[in-house]
Amino acid sequence: TQLVEARIDSEERKCLAQAIYFEAGTESRVGQLAVADVVLNRVKHPAYPDSICGVVYEGSHKRTGCQFTFTCDGALKRPVNKRRFESAEELAGTILAGLRAPVSRNATHYHADYVEPYWAHTLTPTATIGAHKFYRFPRRVEVAEAPATM
Repeated sequence: TQLVEARIDSEERKCLAQAIYFEAGTESRVGQLAVADVVLNRVKHPAYPDSICGVVYEGSHKRTGCQFTFTCDGALKRPVNKRRFESAEELAGTILAGLRAPVSRNATHYHADYVEPYWAHTLTPTATIGAHKFYRFPRRVEVAEAPATM
């Protein structure tokens, strides 16, 4: 059972490292932490799969369903910068060991600052870090307090 757990931990670390590398590999360490934070926030949220790999690869079997672009756009087939990927793996291991900073402020979504996805206006902004904007689901109180629109 320890071998199985070690394999699962290794796979989860690899998936988190891939998300960090492909989504924020050229961002600051805080930007990388924020992307990892979103992945882990989704793992905890009931609307998403309950594993890191499940979250990262959700929808990747569909042409238009990718939650993380790199899982569908061919990025995984391109050569990686070995130094940057090793850094992402190290950061993923550190985060999974428990050294996590909630820099995204409970975000479950993010996008690059040069796009405006259709869903952004339905969520609550939490932070802008590097080239990414972060969001979370609105809290019920916020929804109840929101002015009615017609």
